[in-house]
Amino acid sequence: MTTLTPGFVAVSPTVVQELSALVGTDQVITAEGEVESLSKDCYWYSPVLKDRLEPRRASAAVKVDSVETLREVLALAYRNDLPVTVRGGATGNYGQCIPLCGGLVIDITGIDRILEIADGVATVEPGVRVINLERAVRTRGWEMRCVPSTWVKSTVGGFIAGGSAGIGSITWGGLRDQGTIKRIKLLTLEAEPRELVLEEEEALKAFHAYGTNGVITELQLRLAPARKWDQIIVAGTDWAAVTAFCSRVAYDDAIPKRLVSLLEPSFGESFKPLRKWLPGGHSLIFLEVDQSATPQIVDEAKQRGLKVTHVIPHKDPKSQPMIMEYGWNHSTLWMLKSHPGHTFLQLGMGPNFAEQSAKLKARFPGDIHLHFEFVRGHKASGEFGEVKAVLIPVVRFVSEDRLREVIAYAGELGIASNNPHTCYIEEAAHDNVLELKAGLKGEADPKGLLNPGKFRRLSTPAVSAALPSFLYS
Repeated sequence: MTTLTPGFVAVSPTVVQELSALVGTDQVITAEGEVESLSKDCYWYSPVLKDRLEPRRASAAVKVDSVETLREVLALAYRNDLPVTVRGGATGNYGQCIPLCGGLVIDITGIDRILEIADGVATVEPGVRVINLERAVRTRGWEMRCVPSTWVKSTVGGFIAGGSAGIGSITWGGLRDQGTIKRIKLLTLEAEPRELVLEEEEALKAFHAYGTNGVITELQLRLAPARKWDQIIVAGTDWAAVTAFCSRVAYDDAIPKRLVSLLEPSFGESFKPLRKWLPGGHSLIFLEVDQSATPQIVDEAKQRGLKVTHVIPHKDPKSQPMIMEYGWNHSTLWMLKSHPGHTFLQLGMGPNFAEQSAKLKARFPGDIHLHFEFVRGHKASGEFGEVKAVLIPVVRFVSEDRLREVIAYAGELGIASNNPHTCYIEEAAHDNVLELKAGLKGEADPKGLLNPGKFRRLSTPAVSAALPSFLYS
């Protein structure tokens, strides 16, 4: 039997019986191994989180398949003062859906209807898999503005609650940009859960909040007109030449594109399913560009002395191999499999990203493997900004102090950092709507039972005392 952690709230046998009466015995999970599995996400990307979140789990889990049932389960949790952690595909890397205080995990993957696709907007329930939504909207002439590399497992609700950017962000920015999130419906955690409807900018109060300030029941997302995307792999042995061509493509707004990834040779050596197209010792560019741009890309790459090792013509729906599944944090996943003892960081680079990253590698020789993604920034006015490089390096893990040292030196170089080694909202990223998120939590969660501890400064004293100490606390 697992030793229970401080602050652990147990689900009593009486409550288990009540839950079984609501959803059926088969949908209530109390077996320790299954509860453990339903209590974890991909937190192990971080050795810091792995160490401190490993013992954290729920007391029980329940699977729901309708908003009406979800409402009843929430009311029951409120009556019994049970912490509630909502779970989707659990592909997050920061422990977003790991319960810190036991209680009840609610699996919402059964609430998975696509309600409407009309006028460039998709209305969906939170448990819809991203891949299913993407394929459905493409049959109607649309595509999602942004999808995660984990699109096969990720749910739309989980992506909005715990994600931020992905494939498509080079054109449309992050999920919070350009009105991509049109509307979010939430249930409160009260004696009689209420429905809250947040429109447009108001919806950002519930975005990337880890389910701490309401339980998402419906989303409306704006779409983009569907394009025919070719996938292209470009390789070269001269890092400067590969970087220069990658920058040329990334910053050229005349080239319609959905993905631009730039990777050092060590990544290619880790991508085993793609190895026949990835020559050893070569740096790589992974591209998704509109098929109209493919001849230009191929010709220019060859003129620059680079190799175009593979072109995958557009196909609907996509089939393996999919280059997009080797970008973003899937690149990290493949590297961590082949490089035990490593972890990752998230760094926002300046326009001189090549110079900045060279200095970073020189300061920590042999420790840092470079992987860049390119995203569209936004201006304070809400208009599109310039394309920016984001560095998601794989870093040899020596110690917590060493990670602090890398991040501190990056700051000296003018590189911004989002912290992937904490599960606390306040510490993960700079957020100009944090106070609004806190206000929504006060309205939607009067007892502080929704994913308690993740909004650290709003935790009750009892919860705060039970929380583990994290790296950048």
